[in-house]
Parts: sequence; C-alpha cells; structure tokens
Amino acid sequence: MLNPNSTLPVITDRLMIRMLTRDDQEHIYNLCLQAFNNDWPSGWRMDYEQASNFLDWQINKYETFNVLTDSVYFAVVARDNSNFIGHCHVGCIDELAETEIGYGIAKEFRGVGYATEVAKALTQWALSTFNLKYVVATITDDNPSSLRVIEKVGFLKYGKMKIPSMDENKIFNYFRYYNQIVK
Repeated sequence: MLNPNSTLPVITDRLMIRMLTRDDQEHIYNLCLQAFNNDWPSGWRMDYEQASNFLDWQINKYETFNVLTDSVYFAVVARDNSNFIGHCHVGCIDELAETEIGYGIAKEFRGVGYATEVAKALTQWALSTFNLKYVVATITDDNPSSLRVIEKVGFLKYGKMKIPSMDENKIFNYFRYYNQIVK
C-alpha cells in the first residue's frame, strides 16, 4: 500500500488538505462546539479533553493508515491565509467494507463552494493514491447542502440504507463515485 503521507498535502485552487497537527487543537474544539448548537453532526459533541484525545488519535493513525481497514481525518485550510476551514476524512465504513469520503466545513465558511472543492479533491486523491475502484459517500436527507455537493462532484446515488455505526436511527443516502482508470 502506498504511503498516503507521500501524496499530502492536496492543493486545490483555494484550499489545502493536510494532516492534522497538535496546533489544530482549538480548531477541532471549535467544530465540537458547533455540534452543541446543532451546526455540526452530533457525534462531534466533545469537551475540550475529548477533542484533544480525538486529535491525538487521528495524528497517531497517519503512520499506519489504510483506507481499506480504517478511517482518518485531515485539516482543510485556506491557501491564502491558512484559516482552518474544516475537516475531511477518508476510510473504511465497517458495515459496508467500502471506502468513504466525507467533509465538514465550519459554519462561518459555508456557502462559497469549499465543500464541493474538498469533496472533488479528496475523491480524486483517494482514488488515485490507493488505486480504488470507487469511493462512497453517505448523507442523510436532513443535510440537503451536502446532498447537492456530492451530486455536483458526480457521485451516483445507489439507494438508501441504515449504517448502525454512524447512527442507528437515521437512513443514509448511499452514493458511489467510480474511478475512470481502474476497471
């Protein structure tokens, strides 16, 4: 398996996807605070210490990360001023045994196309770096912005499903994006 660290950061027109560092502690915690206001997924409701432990856990994964067996998070920052815009992740959903991409943009940076830019770049990076046949995205109906993003990027909808490890009470829209090079 190719070491993903050798292909990071991923650079787009306006953004950079990079590994998280300890310097991102306040930014990760701010995302957690947004979860308490229902502006971020409820799974991110963590206090400061939990957010710090989550950050350490993700940083420690970079050395052994494998998209076929695990998932890892990255920072999304603005190229022009290094503002922390949000996060993205790539990796295995256990119940599906498939590699998923995901993204989250902090509330104050939404509505200007960052999510689309991240989703497109992360998808292409994951497909090419790991030589995957396809990646998936799972999004609930109560997130219409993200549904639009994933469709703009070119993912195809394959139905709906429950994914207990993500949220036992929700039904997720299931999308795939196929690698045009790998058949």
